[in-house]
Parts: sequence; structure tokens; C-alpha cells
Amino acid sequence: MSYCVNCGVELDRSEKACPLCGVEVLNPRQPYDDQAPRPYPKRLDPIYARINRRFTAAILSIAAAFPAVLCLAINFILDGGLTWSFYVAGALAVVWVFVVPYFLYAKPTILKIFLPDVLAVSLYLLLISKLQADGSWFLTLAMPMVILTCGLILLNIVLIDAGTIYGFAIPASILISAGILTVGVELIINLELIGRLQLGWSLYVLIPTLAVAAFFLTVARRQSIREEIRKRLHL
Repeated sequence: MSYCVNCGVELDRSEKACPLCGVEVLNPRQPYDDQAPRPYPKRLDPIYARINRRFTAAILSIAAAFPAVLCLAINFILDGGLTWSFYVAGALAVVWVFVVPYFLYAKPTILKIFLPDVLAVSLYLLLISKLQADGSWFLTLAMPMVILTCGLILLNIVLIDAGTIYGFAIPASILISAGILTVGVELIINLELIGRLQLGWSLYVLIPTLAVAAFFLTVARRQSIREEIRKRLHL
């Protein structure tokens, strides 16, 4: 019986190369015999667990719909109308939009997944504003934040998907986006509350995020630093 000189795995007479590491078999006492029966099939097909995606989507839909309908019914029976149950039903609808489409589409795209998520969040905020006495905050506060947040997320997704940013540039882009988002949120809030654009606490978030992002960009541009990090971390 032969053994691989590289990895030590036991070899059959029918093996011309090690099936584990690919090193050529060299054993003068046991030459290669192409007529010898192989101890295992030539090709081993991986076994994948098959998940019925539509069935999973149906189960998740029922799991979201049942408590929503139950809350609506309880609210109507006890209070003679629908009030607080809209918050629960709306939140469950948003969760459904975020989760279930992944099981409905074999190849999810940005248009099929991300845009419905944005629409669901916007409609839920609109529902909340309609249920309150003063819902003017929806257009002046909620929607600008949603548009800014989703715009930054979409920008990062597109850049990563297109291969424009990769490696250490990805966390740098995310940190820069987080800093911009923080500044944007403060400006939107101040414009709504005090009627003018004013920066304050967001600068304490923006400056550190830009500093860390600059570090990641430096690492992304210098191969010597990347190699040193890999050696230090044994990657």
C-alpha cells in the first residue's frame, strides 16, 4: 500500500495522483495500475439540501399575517374601531417585505429587494403620521432621513457590486457614509426644530469616522501594509 509523500493519505493502486492534494504518486514497488478497480466513484457530487422556497415564503407569510389579523380583530372588538392595531400590522408588513422576497426570487436584485424595502418603510412612517394628531413631521423629518439613509446604502451597494471599491476600501466607504449620515440627520433635525442648519454633536461622530476611514484607505492603497497585517494576524 502506498502513502502520499506530501500529506500522508493512503493511496490505492488505481491512483496516479493523490486525490487529496494532487501530488504525483511515485512508488516503484507498486506501479500505477489503470485497470485496477477504483475504491470510490470518479466523481463525487456534493449533496445540497433542497429547500422549498415558496413553501418557506408561505409559512413566513402565515406567521406574519396571523398575529396581524388577530390584533386587528381584538382592537375592533374591544374598542369598536381600529387604532393601535395598525402599528402592529404595519410593523409586521414591513418585516414581511424585508424577509419573504428573498425566498420568492431565485436571483434577487437591487430593484426587487432594496426598493420594496424603502417603499415599505416609507409607507409605514406615513401610516404612523396619519394615526397621529400632527403628522407634519413625515415630509419634513421622516422622508429626508429615509431618502438620505437609503441613498447612502444604495450607493455603497452599487459601488461594491460594480467592483469599484473592494477590500479595505469597503469599510472605509461604510464609515464615510456613516459620518455623512450623522451630519445629515443632525441638519434635518435642527432644520425641523430650530429652523436653521446647524452642526454640533454630529462632528464628534464625523471626525473619528473619517480618521478611521483614512486609515483603511491607506491600507487599501499600500500593499506592504496589507501584507504586514496578514502576517501579524496569520491570515
